[in-house]
Amino acid sequence: MQLALRYHPAAQRPACAAFLRGTEPAAWLREIGRWGLSAEQLSCYLVPESIRSVRVAGLLVVAPEGTLPADVLEPCGVEAGRLYVPTHAALWPATTPEELSAALVWPRQLLHPSIGLVGFDTEDELDLSSLLELQAPQATDWGRAKMGNEPRPPLQQIRVQAPTAADVMQEMQEDVGTALLSDLPRPPGTTPGMLQKQWDNLRRGMLRRTLQLMQRVPNPTEKKRPGPLATGELLVGLLLLGLLLAGVIWLLHAIVGVDLDSFPWSTMLIVLVVLGSHLLRAAQQKDNSSQPAYPPVRRPAKLGLLTRLQQRWRSNLAELEKKRHNEIERLLRLFTDNPDEALKYAIPLGGPYQDRGTAAPSAQLGPRATEFNLGRLGGGGRVDAWNLDAYQQDLRQRYQASAHRETAAGHYQKAAYIYAHLLGDYPSAARVLEQGGFYREAATLYQEHLHNRPAAAQCLERGGLLLEAATLFAELEQHEKVGDLYQQLAQTDLAARHYERGVALLLTNHDHPAAARLLNDKLASPDRAQTVLIEGWTVGRQPEACLRQHFNVVAAVPGADLSTQVRKVFQHHTPREQLVPLLQVLSTLSEKYAAPELRTTTREVAYEIVGAEAATGNLVPLNLLHHFLPDDPLLASDCNRFTTRQACRLTDAAPALYMQAPQLDATVQWQQAVGYGAQWLAVGVRNQRLHLARANWYGHVEYYSWTTPLEDPRVQVLADEQHGNQIILRSAAGAAFETKQLSQNKHFPQSLTVRCPSWLPPWPTRVALLPNKCIASVWLEGTTLLLHRYDAAGPSGLLLATQTYQPDVPVPLVDSGVRVEPYELLYYDSLYYTCFDNAVVWAAEDGRCQVYSKDEYTYSLTRSAYLPNPCFAVSTEEGLQLWMPTQGADEAPQQVVFDGGLSSAASSFVGVEHLVAINDQATVYHLTEDGAKWVKRIKTPTQVVAVLPTTSRQQFALLETNGRVSLHTTT
Repeated sequence: MQLALRYHPAAQRPACAAFLRGTEPAAWLREIGRWGLSAEQLSCYLVPESIRSVRVAGLLVVAPEGTLPADVLEPCGVEAGRLYVPTHAALWPATTPEELSAALVWPRQLLHPSIGLVGFDTEDELDLSSLLELQAPQATDWGRAKMGNEPRPPLQQIRVQAPTAADVMQEMQEDVGTALLSDLPRPPGTTPGMLQKQWDNLRRGMLRRTLQLMQRVPNPTEKKRPGPLATGELLVGLLLLGLLLAGVIWLLHAIVGVDLDSFPWSTMLIVLVVLGSHLLRAAQQKDNSSQPAYPPVRRPAKLGLLTRLQQRWRSNLAELEKKRHNEIERLLRLFTDNPDEALKYAIPLGGPYQDRGTAAPSAQLGPRATEFNLGRLGGGGRVDAWNLDAYQQDLRQRYQASAHRETAAGHYQKAAYIYAHLLGDYPSAARVLEQGGFYREAATLYQEHLHNRPAAAQCLERGGLLLEAATLFAELEQHEKVGDLYQQLAQTDLAARHYERGVALLLTNHDHPAAARLLNDKLASPDRAQTVLIEGWTVGRQPEACLRQHFNVVAAVPGADLSTQVRKVFQHHTPREQLVPLLQVLSTLSEKYAAPELRTTTREVAYEIVGAEAATGNLVPLNLLHHFLPDDPLLASDCNRFTTRQACRLTDAAPALYMQAPQLDATVQWQQAVGYGAQWLAVGVRNQRLHLARANWYGHVEYYSWTTPLEDPRVQVLADEQHGNQIILRSAAGAAFETKQLSQNKHFPQSLTVRCPSWLPPWPTRVALLPNKCIASVWLEGTTLLLHRYDAAGPSGLLLATQTYQPDVPVPLVDSGVRVEPYELLYYDSLYYTCFDNAVVWAAEDGRCQVYSKDEYTYSLTRSAYLPNPCFAVSTEEGLQLWMPTQGADEAPQQVVFDGGLSSAASSFVGVEHLVAINDQATVYHLTEDGAKWVKRIKTPTQVVAVLPTTSRQQFALLETNGRVSLHTTT
């Protein structure tokens, strides 16, 4: 049989050998070492040049199939178990493996395209160690070796020095042109020339200064004080005034660079001549008054020269102001015709850096660059202040429409320019920059201009700038987040260091479950996690959660005996008062882990606990016994029958016994609480750290905490069961907290998500929860009310719509910020309700707005959740007032103060007919058709911070600052 090889572009067999061409053993060994295979896995054979020459042409290396790297130069595969051929070569003619095996002679053979057929016997296999030549050792004294240089420390991180955000934005700035708005086409015959423009500007400034000076000059027609100035003294005074003005002009030329050739010397001379003649005339009249004179001749009274000049110049000023108004109206028309061109001449409406000095006035609008530039924020340059009272609302609407249009078109920098430079809305500017991918610029805006470091850190993280984000998160003491970022950067040592710091902070907060999770999941230390959880079970605030997590950690360890741990916890770590919680944990443990030994142990422990509790008269644990005997269908009914015979049923005379008021941690200063269905949430502060309690009316409490320090302890919590399961936290200091998931369990039927959006506007902005995971914010800017709606589903908040309101009220709205926390913003049936220091307001999304002014100070606004139509209680310094806006378009809050005359800081509806007001104490009112009647006053040991609804409409609970919760009835 004569076989031949034909090339094929695709591999015909897997590679299990390689032909290393060449005669250098060192090259062979380097290539073999690159493969990462041990010598025991390889079989090597020397390949001759041809059948006529025994000189070495290369080395055939046979390896296990699938172990060779893909970049081997000449890979070979095997046919019939003994014939090695290149992987991209096909045998021709085709043969069966049996035919080929019968034709092969040697144990291993190589068929090479240029060398031919070569056979190898078992004795031909080459030992790789024979390729190494070891020289004989030399008698050398190595005792004089010296210690070398210490190795350099390993690199921890490498950072590229990036340009500043201002430099980046300056490079991206577009050339927007230099034409003035006054150069745009005007009606025929109305276009002023260049000289006319300069003269208008100069005349306006000179008229203002001259009028101010002339108001200080005495009028000769009026009575003078005794002691007139002599004429010589007046001339000397005028001379000194002229020298002083000349000196000021020279200084302006030397320092600022004012052009002396173009300075209005003639106007200055005219002013000096008018003032001198006027003063001279006044002095002469006064001097002549002492000389004898003929009887005065009565003549019609006429205006003096000074008065006529003032009237004339005021008329000129009015003319210039009219020109300014015409410019603004042309700007509004230009927004309709050419919005992009109009943005170049737009006048800024607000911002914290406006009006730092006054520039020379002008009757024309100059162009501005319409790209966002961080370098121009905070500069606070001098500005030419324009009176925009009559146009501010129209301009704001044009600006906002332009910002939405540029955002939709993908021009994020231009939209940021409108928000930041024109509207002074830096939060929206930062959000739109982040939306466009300008993360560093957005982070700089958050940090340097909004002083919102949490938002800046989150923005940098979303932009992939992990090192910069880690630095900011470390300053915020969010060490778990810092560790996660360093893990992504493969900096395991730094990550572990921050994880340890996070564990220490969590233990300081008494948050044992979170500390143990960090130890077990991030630091891979289950033993330490178990120790922390046992400590939390015995002395912590969440004993059941700690014990349940402890058993889960033990079960995850390979080879761990969970039944032994259950017995150990029961015997050595469970005090008498913890027996029932242990039974509750074991009831779920036996269902989760179905090991026979564990089921037996938990059943025996359950028998002991149920027996011990029954001996004291507590039969409640008996209802848990069926979890440990799931195969006994009669056990539950037997236990129920036994408890019934023991007369443990609650009577109708004491319905309150069905509920139990949980007591919160007294070491926390509790500030606020809200109800959410059958559960309620409370927030408080301890050691500048935020704590949250989740409780129900059966005595169960869960605690959560954050490690971020609070510079300002004031925190607001928002919840609305009708609009989703998200809970919003807001800090007065702008702190941001990581999101926490409050899971559903047997104690809480609804899961909750606690968030703290860092992109929300700061206090005192009002915030409300909307349907479909949306959020609304309302704040007052000057006399304009602004409403923003956001899509809060994403990480940075997408601005959906903006609405402005210009309330037509005689007294402007006042938002002094004296209140401890922002006023409430309540949303119901597409309407927003809120209050200010001196008014209550409702606003619609279609632009309608109604304001009801009040003479007394307003504290808070509360809506009843029990009535189909909106009904509010307005807490004022004079007492409580009811407000039902649906009764009529002009329905103001009732001016009848509730009986009792109590100045209330907050209130809450309890059922349909009762209202509870709190301040230093709680007062209950009964609401009837005839008005509100005082029911009772409740005194508490410490200050009441919240009124909480319960599962009964005739009951409510009071939460005090020390965590004490008390149940009360409305009667």
